[in-house]
Amino acid sequence: MPSNFDLRLQHLEDNIKQDQALLKDYEDSLRYEDEPRRKAKYRREIDQLRESANRYQKEYDELRMQITGESNVQMQNVAIELQQMNTRLDRLYAGQKAIFENINHLRQGLLARYNAGEQNIILAITEQLNQAQMVMISTVLDAIETDQVTEQEMQLILQGIQQNITKLQQNGTALSASQAALAEVINAPGLDFKHRLKVGIPLIPFILDYEGELELGTGINLKGAWQALVLRFRGE
Repeated sequence: MPSNFDLRLQHLEDNIKQDQALLKDYEDSLRYEDEPRRKAKYRREIDQLRESANRYQKEYDELRMQITGESNVQMQNVAIELQQMNTRLDRLYAGQKAIFENINHLRQGLLARYNAGEQNIILAITEQLNQAQMVMISTVLDAIETDQVTEQEMQLILQGIQQNITKLQQNGTALSASQAALAEVINAPGLDFKHRLKVGIPLIPFILDYEGELELGTGINLKGAWQALVLRFRGE
């Protein structure tokens, strides 16, 4: 009959193997996931695996103290698996930190384009954008600010944003507080046209998501106009 020591060791090894498999799944999910909220969920799950790894290490250390001679093969295997798990967690944390720092740099660059009264609203919007979306927005804003976008193109984009927002509201789609606040700005007739456009640009990824779900069917092809600008100024 297995001893209490053997049972604890086997249970520890089984748990580590299960968490190793979960960690692999989360690594793969983070690699291919773009949606910020789902990415945040995976990061929370990985944080829990780090806590589990710390408990496993404590359990292993307690078992190790019960051995008077050399470790048996199973103890050595558990030590290797623990080391592998901690190494993968460290590597994953380092990679996520680099990604976070890059995204934060992009976000700060976007915020700097807006006045102090708009920055909190834009911040709430950018926290829901992934890295690729922020790069696209920055690329188009650069082109607008350096007068590389024609008046006709800017009019088309702004009208497309306005029409889609109107359609969303008519369909009863509830905008977030930050989205609704930006919608008010871009529809304010007294503001500079180019400024209203710049404020509306961060809304485009959300509008295109809604457009796919609701088939808004407005008169202006906002998706086509947006993609044409992005491709042109990214040199593709």
